[in-house]
Amino acid sequence: MFKLKKLLPYTMAAILLSATASLPAVAAFEYDEPRTENERIELIDRLIVENQWRDALKHIAQALKHNPQNVQLKFKRAVIYSRMGDNPTAKRYFNELIRSYPEIVEPYNNLAAIYASEGNLVKARELLLQAVTINPNFSMGYENLGDLALQGKNPDTARALQYYEKAASLAPDNKVLARKLKAFKKYLDQNS
Repeated sequence: MFKLKKLLPYTMAAILLSATASLPAVAAFEYDEPRTENERIELIDRLIVENQWRDALKHIAQALKHNPQNVQLKFKRAVIYSRMGDNPTAKRYFNELIRSYPEIVEPYNNLAAIYASEGNLVKARELLLQAVTINPNFSMGYENLGDLALQGKNPDTARALQYYEKAASLAPDNKVLARKLKAFKKYLDQNS
């Protein structure tokens, strides 16, 4: 049997990591105090890559004092709390982002990942459906809906396939998603 249950932890980890996945890895060392907001954001990104959560949060708090409407920093703060395992705080910050910026889909997606990790698949699905309604081109949202369709007591492989195909059509250059879809179709063919 296709390892459906094994997909969810990796997928949810990928969702949570997506916020900082493109950042370069660097060695841990002491940093000079940033002089500009851009330098502070670069420092925060390095600290996140190095899993120096507390230091990153300290710099985010300082940056938000100067620019309290910086959505990028607010999102990074929520992601950090999620990665630290502080789901109540992460949820609070993701919900604040959703209330303040309902047109941005990433907080819905990350909040859905938290709810899914807690076993609340209904709430996770609801949030992902909101995300793809707001942005019908949000490939990751469709992929995550596919993953959720395979969870729970009654996996819905037909619905999962629809979501995966939609996600792949929106992100034709996503090789990981293409391989996932191919493997899932092979699984369906072998078990039909």
